[in-house]
Amino acid sequence: MATTTTTTQANGSLNNALSGLTLSGPPGQPDISYLPDHDNYLARVERRTATETLTKALPPGFPNQISNNLVWDGNDLAETYDWNYKLTSEDLEEIESALQHFQSLDLSIGHVNQETFLLPKLHNVLRDISKEIHTGHGFKVVRGIPVTKHTREENIIIYAGISSHIAPIRGRQDFQYDGKPADVVLAHIKDLTGLVDASKIGAPAYTKDKQVFHTDVGDVIALFALGEAAEGGQSYLSSSWKVYNELAATRPDLIQTLSEPWAADGFGKSDAPYTLVPLLHHQPATSTEPERLIIQYARRSFTGYWGLPRSSNIPPITEAQAEALDALHFTAEKYAASLDFHQGDIQYVNNLSIFHARAGFRDSTEKQRHLVRLWLRDPKLAWQTPEPLQEHWDRQGHDDAISDAEVSDGSLKYTLEKGGNDSKPSYQEASGAPVERSSPLGYTVGPLTIIFLNVSMMIGTGVYSTPSAILKGTGSVGLSMIYWVLGFIISASKLAVYLEFASYFPNRSGSQVVYLEQSYPRPRWLFPTAFAFMSVCLSFTSGNAIVLAQYLFAVNGHEPKDWELKGVAVAGYTVAVLCVSFHTKFSFYFSNAIGIVKVLTLVFIAIAGLVVLGGNVDSVPNPKANFANSFEGQASAYGLTLALYRIIFSYAGFENAFNVVNEVKNPVKQIRLYGFISLFIVTILYIFANIAYFSAVPQDELREAKEIAASLFFTKVFGDSNAVRGLNFLIALSSFGNLIAVLLGSSRMIRECGRQGVLPWPRFWASTRPFGTPLGPYFIKWLVTFLMILAPPAGDAFNFITDLQVYPDAMFNVLLAVGLYLVRYRLQKLGLNARPEFKAWGPFVWFNILSNVYLLVMPWYPPEDGPYGGSVSFWYATYAVVGTALLLGCAVYYYLWIWAIPKLKGYRVRQEVLTLEDGAQSHRIIKVPAAEVAEWDASHDAVGRPLGRNNSETGSTSDRGVGVVEKDGSELRSDVKAIV
Repeated sequence: MATTTTTTQANGSLNNALSGLTLSGPPGQPDISYLPDHDNYLARVERRTATETLTKALPPGFPNQISNNLVWDGNDLAETYDWNYKLTSEDLEEIESALQHFQSLDLSIGHVNQETFLLPKLHNVLRDISKEIHTGHGFKVVRGIPVTKHTREENIIIYAGISSHIAPIRGRQDFQYDGKPADVVLAHIKDLTGLVDASKIGAPAYTKDKQVFHTDVGDVIALFALGEAAEGGQSYLSSSWKVYNELAATRPDLIQTLSEPWAADGFGKSDAPYTLVPLLHHQPATSTEPERLIIQYARRSFTGYWGLPRSSNIPPITEAQAEALDALHFTAEKYAASLDFHQGDIQYVNNLSIFHARAGFRDSTEKQRHLVRLWLRDPKLAWQTPEPLQEHWDRQGHDDAISDAEVSDGSLKYTLEKGGNDSKPSYQEASGAPVERSSPLGYTVGPLTIIFLNVSMMIGTGVYSTPSAILKGTGSVGLSMIYWVLGFIISASKLAVYLEFASYFPNRSGSQVVYLEQSYPRPRWLFPTAFAFMSVCLSFTSGNAIVLAQYLFAVNGHEPKDWELKGVAVAGYTVAVLCVSFHTKFSFYFSNAIGIVKVLTLVFIAIAGLVVLGGNVDSVPNPKANFANSFEGQASAYGLTLALYRIIFSYAGFENAFNVVNEVKNPVKQIRLYGFISLFIVTILYIFANIAYFSAVPQDELREAKEIAASLFFTKVFGDSNAVRGLNFLIALSSFGNLIAVLLGSSRMIRECGRQGVLPWPRFWASTRPFGTPLGPYFIKWLVTFLMILAPPAGDAFNFITDLQVYPDAMFNVLLAVGLYLVRYRLQKLGLNARPEFKAWGPFVWFNILSNVYLLVMPWYPPEDGPYGGSVSFWYATYAVVGTALLLGCAVYYYLWIWAIPKLKGYRVRQEVLTLEDGAQSHRIIKVPAAEVAEWDASHDAVGRPLGRNNSETGSTSDRGVGVVEKDGSELRSDVKAIV
């Protein structure tokens, strides 16, 4: 026969059982317990208002009131909002079908997700529920799951499957299972007082007692009722924004108190006896997000609870804080909505905007309250985590558990990763370098820096030195001008391709490194190996350094000898490296300043050209001569190809900002706007600069110019004077700024190559110590540039090196543009990021492919003057042969390194994650004996992080890939399989 004990009697018996427990606390702790006492609260309010001077002002920036659907009064909410969604018979049939499909896959429960638990019709309904949770009233109840029809395991699969369509990321709730390290993502909430010593119970969730208003950890709290109580146990929800509005209007001093740091009890943790964190967090409105207020707290962290009294060795809370705790509870209680919670119901609650509580309850032999809880996150709709909570949430799993969202496609493993740059979490193939969730290089790249990173790299030596070669290659002024416009179109098409890639992978710097890696993840490490080798070998900037030296000599009119030219080029580049080596923010600011000078210099040239074109300069008697019959002249296929190379070289740098994506907040939106602005600015300046050249310099002289065509313009217009020397100095400064911009961008690219693990000494490449800058890549760039300045003949250096760098890059660009379609296909096939923030226009992608295919084919076409009639004194296609040979050499090296030698010596190659002291992360390629490969694979996730144990080098815990297990109080018991 069922017991007839009342809820009040049950709670009284429990209190009696616990009466022997000593509730100690720190000296000075106010008279406050976990269970709020209304009389005590009113007495404290009266005492404080009578004896203290309480502020009437809200904290700076906090709103007087906030208005939103998330502000509601539970007393009348049911009149305007139906929070229930009753599953229809059609829904239940689809759920049953999804359950059977998942079971047919023979996967462990941790692999339940949208792709394995298919709900094609119900999916849109569940996505609308997620929107309601994040942007509507903040909660919804899905009702009608036939619990009794299914086994415990089947109910958990259904629960996890439905929840995956609402918020696909499951957060970690504990770090152990059965005494072993694991990621526990599902907790069972039920009364354990009959099973566990009451002195060991530290949370009211595991008793029959009432739970006061509080929040959990993370974004969305999901509770599934496997069983309901015989009496009581009602669920209460209250809008924390409504509570804020009332306190802001009546007691602004308490808002001030809530916004200040509180000492949250660590309950005996030796490494962190307590942490200081505010309870109230204000997030001002941005261009993409509305204003938000987030209150996060658990009352027991400040009052203790039975088996976990407040520690005596930590600071007590203040009287103001004690009043604030009670004010939160009683105000929330005043405006709470009561939800009937029945077997088969799932309650989804926005933990960032809603308090939840529970009434005391009574179980019987026939009816026992039993809930299971998930902490969830929807990366598409997720709110920004308040910075003071980030570390705690990472530890509990909401950002850390992003990597637990793993999707397989044959041998490919996609994990969900998130950086700290306010970008949405995104899936990447696990062989790629690990995402750095907090960039060790900081987040100092803003709109101005995005513009001038691109502008400073584009406006370097190209527009001053290549117009003569472009004119010679195209054969006419008119066609050369069309080529400059064509350069804009080619660059814009490539920019669109880069933007779509950045939409898929918004938390990785390094541009091409990342995009090729993710486009061609198999054979594993082949493309990273090839691109890393080419990026390091061709990382020299000797051509620009030589042009810098030439302009510096032009300032004083000196004709340098070879050794003088090379010496000044080395010195100039060394100074540039030193300028960026010691402080990242200074490097960007310095680059921006020089970028402004560059723009002003080209503006001056453009204005001077218009003045000349107007016939106002006596030294240029016929300024329109070059524009008469502007298309007169002949061009060869070889000349047109070389001219196109020069155009590409002149526009190179439009993609520079993509090298610092993980240092840009909201990167896709920012770079989409400011990247196109920078390209448009440079195109206009280039066109007007060329008009200026053609207005002042006769075609024959311009054709014969080597690298200093701009100096001819200055001489024609201003004569051989100090003004010419001054302008030459400005162009030299522009060249120097180009070196700075290239260093900033390509160092990130090389660092990303190193982080992939395919280069030796990963610490050298990834570390940012001691100055917070990538010193390793900077040094390598300096060393390779130093060697390349000294090695080639000075006369051929500029043209050969320019062409050598462009040819392999054209190969990679073809593969990159084609790879975009491969990435689209794979992600859409798996249902991952099917709607990127930016999608490149199809004709742009194909134009990009075809233009790069042209650049691959045409260099083999011989020039009209024979095999030695090219732009250098040796065979015309040497650069193409050398570039191709380097790529083939990379493929041979890869085969020997990854396959042949390991097979011969009896080991296999695997990757592991290395975390450095500065927070930088990298992959490291290691050798695993063939006999130990199975054990290695079982103990590491797809990214290379150890499962459930510490990284021996860093001491940091990396728990991954674990699914659904039970948490019953102080013990973990498995009614379903644990996945480790």
